[in-house]
Amino acid sequence: MHQPTHVALCGREKPLQLLHRHYRSGTPVVNSLRITAGTLRGRRLPVPPHDVRPTSERARQAFFNIVGPRIDSARFLDLFAGSGIFSFEAVSRGAAAATAIDRDHGNVERIDRLAKEWNVPVNAVEGDVVAALRGVSETFDIVYADPPYDYHAYDQLLDAIKAHVSLAPEALVAVEHRRRSDPFKAYRGPLQMARRAEYGEVWITLFADPSLRAGLA
Repeated sequence: MHQPTHVALCGREKPLQLLHRHYRSGTPVVNSLRITAGTLRGRRLPVPPHDVRPTSERARQAFFNIVGPRIDSARFLDLFAGSGIFSFEAVSRGAAAATAIDRDHGNVERIDRLAKEWNVPVNAVEGDVVAALRGVSETFDIVYADPPYDYHAYDQLLDAIKAHVSLAPEALVAVEHRRRSDPFKAYRGPLQMARRAEYGEVWITLFADPSLRAGLA
């Protein structure tokens, strides 16, 4: 596997703060998620009834603070979107548009309903994530993937992103996964691991395309 390479975020190198989730025993159940900044700040999204581990508000803030000005006018791709909180947070903070892909019909309906109600450019797509990527035609600046913790097809996911998603120069691809298993240990695909950080029992691994990113290879 490629060795991690530091990525300059917002003009200088910063450590990536890892997102974490409310999934440990004894953690309070979260019934809604609050958008933390931007034009939609304070608005809440319902947590899907089967989602027992939504990303914490503090962790989500950390991720977007690290992304920083990159979010301005960016096109954001949200894979395994769940409630859609990352998509709505992205457009709230200045992204030009977000595409949220999830296989659950109820999740997609809720995202679509809120996007229309709030009049924001979030497009909800229903379907298997890898298959749905074949129908995505936009160019994206930031891709965030949060597969279920029992997910195993990480190599296939990264290969599908590279094969079917048009990535902008300097695009970032972030994947959240369990700390105790390293799904990218044997990865030899075209995307290059740029940075990895940990938070509790969770890792987030950041990838970039060396064919697009000057000075990364």
